[in-house]
Amino acid sequence: MTDQSFDVVVIGAGPAGSAAARRACDLGLSVALIDKAVFPRPKLCGALVSPRGNKAVRRVFDMEMTPEMYLVSRQVAFKWDGEELNRFDAPYDLTYTYRLDFDHWLQRAAVAAGAVDMQGTRVERILDGESAIVLADGTRIGYGVLVGADGAASPVAKHILGAAFDPEKIGFAFETEVPGGCEAEALMSIDFDIVRWGYGWNFPKAGSRTIGLGAIRSVDQDLKALMARYLAHEGVDAASVTIKGAHIPLGDFKEHPGKGNILLVGDAAGFVDGITGEGIALAIESGAEAAEAAAQVIAEGRVQRADRAYVRRIRYIQSDLERVRRLRVIAYKSAMRDLFREKLRTSDLMRSSLFEVLAGEATYADIEKKVAKRAFMSVARGLSSWPSKLSRRAG
Repeated sequence: MTDQSFDVVVIGAGPAGSAAARRACDLGLSVALIDKAVFPRPKLCGALVSPRGNKAVRRVFDMEMTPEMYLVSRQVAFKWDGEELNRFDAPYDLTYTYRLDFDHWLQRAAVAAGAVDMQGTRVERILDGESAIVLADGTRIGYGVLVGADGAASPVAKHILGAAFDPEKIGFAFETEVPGGCEAEALMSIDFDIVRWGYGWNFPKAGSRTIGLGAIRSVDQDLKALMARYLAHEGVDAASVTIKGAHIPLGDFKEHPGKGNILLVGDAAGFVDGITGEGIALAIESGAEAAEAAAQVIAEGRVQRADRAYVRRIRYIQSDLERVRRLRVIAYKSAMRDLFREKLRTSDLMRSSLFEVLAGEATYADIEKKVAKRAFMSVARGLSSWPSKLSRRAG
């Protein structure tokens, strides 16, 4: 016997979970929004909210960030192990915020829409045969559809799939907040050669600079040492700042992110762009799609088909991420590095394509069509989209 029951129970109240909860409430469903943390809580993330991310916020939450929540700049530099290759203006405003504030803002909006606020609550067990969860205090909560929005180490994914992600295949990130606020139009930079199979970022914020790097750690590289090297390039003594690390599902995603009436969204599903690092927009979009799928199958009285309804709805995300796997060999494979460096320095096509994707104005299918006309794409097709150490396992 359950103590409470909801149409939708969401585990994880970051952007994906809050989007799922908000959209489910708007669709007239009863919702519980659970998170083990108490908001506001810190989250490792560069927190550049792309135009696509801002569009997703407007569409799902019917809100826009207020000016005090972000810093705006169009100034961008591409770097190569500390060397500046190119400096230019982005074609639109780039907004930099803090996940501490951004996530809390979205979580509050979901609760204001009617989701039952259960932050600071730990889930002890999932009883999928009974469509119920058991909380740490013994409370049993029933659900029609359960949404796992609980990050890269997702206990929900582990429960339904046996594991969240293979740590050998996904990325690991180090990041720090360097004190000292930035003015509007401060420079952001991305270093494409500080690590292999990844990159570094230096993003301006109103109260600090967020500097970090992310890459596949298992590819014989000491990311902690490389983080210190990167900070030195950026004029920061590593000993003077606090550095945090976490796994990010960069480069891997779930082909079937769910089982029956349990769905995975955002980082839990691996919905992170392995080239741009975009995760916020995909989190919000996938969370909203999970809510739509839940509403559909609850109305039909077939909740065990939620995973099928959801997969149909997020095919556009998965299709693009599959193309990311192919295209990233241009950036990451050693055979392509010299050419990639030159394209970063000189190619208007590469630069415009990146910003079209971030704006949600182009898909990677569109980019593939453009890139396929160039000679280096024919070379890239013959290379694995995984590091050689992992290509056999990933293939």
